[in-house]
Amino acid sequence: MTHSNDPVIRLAGRGDVEDMTALHCDSFKFGEHVPAMLGRHYVRAMYRWLVTSAVSYALVAEMEGKIVGVVAVCDGPFTRPMFLACLPALAVGLARRPALLFHKKLWSRLFRRPDVTSAGRKIADRPGFAQMTIGVVDKNCRGRGIFPALVEETKTYSRSRGSRAIRAGIYKINQPSRRVFIKGRWIETPELETEDTVFYVAYLDEAFPGELGLRPAATSDEKSV
Repeated sequence: MTHSNDPVIRLAGRGDVEDMTALHCDSFKFGEHVPAMLGRHYVRAMYRWLVTSAVSYALVAEMEGKIVGVVAVCDGPFTRPMFLACLPALAVGLARRPALLFHKKLWSRLFRRPDVTSAGRKIADRPGFAQMTIGVVDKNCRGRGIFPALVEETKTYSRSRGSRAIRAGIYKINQPSRRVFIKGRWIETPELETEDTVFYVAYLDEAFPGELGLRPAATSDEKSV
């Protein structure tokens, strides 16, 4: 049963880009990730690509007509296609903040490849393996189940797009987000882990883990993080 104070989750469109951009810029500090470092112009370009590209989609959560949460998913690896699509905005961001040209953290994050092992590449490059690109919730609405609801809804949308699994990379220090995936019974996958990121996977096709050469794994809900 849906209550009046429950978020309404729907597919985002072009008309939502400005509100998504505003929410994002209000939620992240400089240095927390690449879009925040490059500024509003880049963030806008990122969301424009996410809602218009044939290989990605974004979901928004609305409460009282206001967007209070966003989750976006790409049908496959997203770093290269999003980077190319947002290249003009990247140039603008660097022109406005030339000091970023010498910011080691920016370049290490911008060009990092999360699938550093051969096992990880085999998994992540497999057709049908979608990847969550971003998740954000209004700071005044956190703790109300908005992010878990958005994460859960990605399974429905990605399955309808032909995806067989979704992976989500979470910074290891981000304990609140990690708990969302653990409680949602996403599977922690060491083959994709990096120095600072842990990956959780939701399998939409039960046969997929075997095809990837992974043994059936228990969910992470009993692990302490």
